[in-house]
Amino acid sequence: MTEMRRKPHVWGRIPPRNKDFTGREHLLERLLRGVSGGVTAVLPTALHGLGGVGKTQIAAEFAHRHKADYDVVWWVPSDQPMLIPSSIARLAPHLNLPKANEIGVAEAAEGVIEALRKGEPYDQWLLIFDNAHDPESIMQYVPDGPGGVLITSRNFAWDGVVDTLTVDVFSREESRRFLDRRVPGIGGSEADALAEALGDLPLALDQAGALQSETGMPVGEYLTLLRDQTGKLLAEGRPMEYDVPLTATWALSVSTLHEEQPDAVELLHLLAFFGADPIPRDVLSTGRGTVDPPLSDILDDPLQFSRAVQALGRYALVQIDRENQTILVHRLVQALLREDVSENERERFRRNVQRLLAAAVPLQPDDTTTWPTFARLMPHLEPAQMAQSPDSTVRPLMHNVVRYLYQSGNAPGALALAAECVAAWQAHPGATSRELCTMQRHLSISLRFVGRYKEAFEVGSQALTEAEHSLGAEDEETLRLTNNHCTDLRAMGLFAESFALSSSAVERHRAAFGDEDERTLRMRTSLALDLTLTSRYEEAERLLKRVYSALRDLYGSPNHPTAQIVMNNLVRVIRLRGDYSEARELGEDVYAVGVATLGADHPTTLRAASDLAIAMRKAEGGSSDVLHYAEDLVQRYRRLMGDQHPDKLAADMALVNAYREARRIPDAVAAAELITLAYAQVYGSDHPYTHGCRHNLALLIRLAGDHGKSREMHEFVVSRLTELLGPAHHYTLTAVLGYISDLASLGHWDKAVALGEDALADLRQLLGAAHPMTLGCMANLALDMSKLGRTDEAIALQADALTSLQRRLGEGHPTVAAVGNGERLDFDFDALPI
Repeated sequence: MTEMRRKPHVWGRIPPRNKDFTGREHLLERLLRGVSGGVTAVLPTALHGLGGVGKTQIAAEFAHRHKADYDVVWWVPSDQPMLIPSSIARLAPHLNLPKANEIGVAEAAEGVIEALRKGEPYDQWLLIFDNAHDPESIMQYVPDGPGGVLITSRNFAWDGVVDTLTVDVFSREESRRFLDRRVPGIGGSEADALAEALGDLPLALDQAGALQSETGMPVGEYLTLLRDQTGKLLAEGRPMEYDVPLTATWALSVSTLHEEQPDAVELLHLLAFFGADPIPRDVLSTGRGTVDPPLSDILDDPLQFSRAVQALGRYALVQIDRENQTILVHRLVQALLREDVSENERERFRRNVQRLLAAAVPLQPDDTTTWPTFARLMPHLEPAQMAQSPDSTVRPLMHNVVRYLYQSGNAPGALALAAECVAAWQAHPGATSRELCTMQRHLSISLRFVGRYKEAFEVGSQALTEAEHSLGAEDEETLRLTNNHCTDLRAMGLFAESFALSSSAVERHRAAFGDEDERTLRMRTSLALDLTLTSRYEEAERLLKRVYSALRDLYGSPNHPTAQIVMNNLVRVIRLRGDYSEARELGEDVYAVGVATLGADHPTTLRAASDLAIAMRKAEGGSSDVLHYAEDLVQRYRRLMGDQHPDKLAADMALVNAYREARRIPDAVAAAELITLAYAQVYGSDHPYTHGCRHNLALLIRLAGDHGKSREMHEFVVSRLTELLGPAHHYTLTAVLGYISDLASLGHWDKAVALGEDALADLRQLLGAAHPMTLGCMANLALDMSKLGRTDEAIALQADALTSLQRRLGEGHPTVAAVGNGERLDFDFDALPI
């Protein structure tokens, strides 16, 4: 015989089901487990405006779906504690107990509680206390018996008293599904924009959906109104099956709280002028003594501050994360609060938030240990309008923020903030020349970091001129701008001019700050770059080693970001002077340190990876490992910086050179053509780096069989590099060797030998007799001499070159094998960071 399902004997008033309920089945399942013989409190993590699809509706859904599992389901409205006994007493006749009108409300309620505790006449019961206040007003009515108790509340004081289940705002997917049903035809991007603007708050989404469904208002128009007239818009209409609109719900909470604890409302208004991300609690405590009364009275007294926070949490106007020590106010609550005060009051709260944030900004943006603090502050800077602050105590701290952004790898963010600050400060009469010149320097650096070199040059030049005029030539900021200008000159391809300026600037820094000062050491690093770009590798290496040693002593660690930049430069110089194996070994160590301290995706670490890729290729040729590493690096750059960033283009060219070494000529030619065009767009068509790319492309065109075209390209490149850099520059001589190979391939042996002898003499003078490029030139010259019948000279020269290469590179190096087989060597160009 089949057992029939038991029907419930009695249940109280349960709110109607919401047909738009999005189905939080996972929460319902947790409720089912949590209320079986226990007490569970359902708490919202945002303003109780979760509303009809929030904690109450979830409890109602649970009751409707599972009331067949209980003999008794009884709903107890608990927003007014004095009425709770009468609600419970109304259950008495269903339990065969005397009614309240017979024995009194208190006695009837006590009788119900005792009967439920004993499980007589029913042991399967569920009491739902909806919208309860504090535990003290409810727990005396909670039976300790076999049934279950479900409590819904906005007061987080329940946490720790009973088992709690927090009800968060919708997930983004839930918001999309909800809006799809509520507003037929809404697009995915529109749903996302609406959900983002409303913070995924169910009640607000329901209200917005109702308004759009009823009026046909486009999403874009709604978002504009939401930004400009939040309170007025959210007062329109009401959600389905909910008594009042969001504004009324919010206003009631704030009004009640104001009567009970006005300090909490004052603090809440302050929090409204932060961003919508979690607000670090220590920002509020760090700023004690920096804000105006009455806020100073609240923040300066830890107990008064804690009581105010507790009150806000009790009304679910904020979400308190004790583990992470943050306070979160929902974005809509913030918007309504901002509209709730006068313009003067808005300015007062905003000014105090700006001061609090400024007081929390670390003073050492280059110190990686401060970066987590910066990261926590960043979401609040724009909402607080920090860039527009007229406060002289705020503006200087913005320099640290911008520097943190580009030092930590967020150059686009630094650029946007620096540009905003410069525009605001130029329009404000209170901004000083020093403040403006400093921010223009940061703007120039940010522009350079994103590859906008011409604009960086213009901004930096203008700032330097202004600083020299208003601050003086030997002022600290003027000297910093001079260092910055050297970098801009290098970016413009003016290597000799930068070298001349940095040489004199080092002495000016020494006179102003001393030999071991950080500012002087940074200027020496700049000079080392100029030495590198003017082919003075040994001088650059000696200088970089001295700077690194001084920085290590200064910072007390070899892993400071500035020290790592110096080490990257040192690896590069060691490679350029021909010690490929040493460069690879040191490069591996430097890259590992970068990954460990800055992260694999930080620009400084990526530059270390780029130098390592080139050193690997120079040390072992176009092996499969080198190709895989170079290809992976290009993909990382593409993901992080896009296709047009100069560092990404340099990685592209390094991969092209690896393709050539691996004899994948068609792949290399196709890529080199595109990269050369990109270099012309970023640096300019007459920049030395662009000509270096043309040289690489000409090599590939000759290897592909078009010797005449390669010769034409090399004639042009040699001519321009000679004009720009001089005939004895490393880049010029690299292109000359390519041109000589073109002549040899066309049978012009006389000219090839004559140019080869001149080039060999220049290379011995520039790089030294034992440099691999010098020795490679000797080997190629021997091949050309043999074509002219100068056999004895050719044999001797080739033997000398082979022996020296074996000693310098090792027996198994591909270059040694190529020379031993009588093959011609090619020499390529790799762009250096400037």
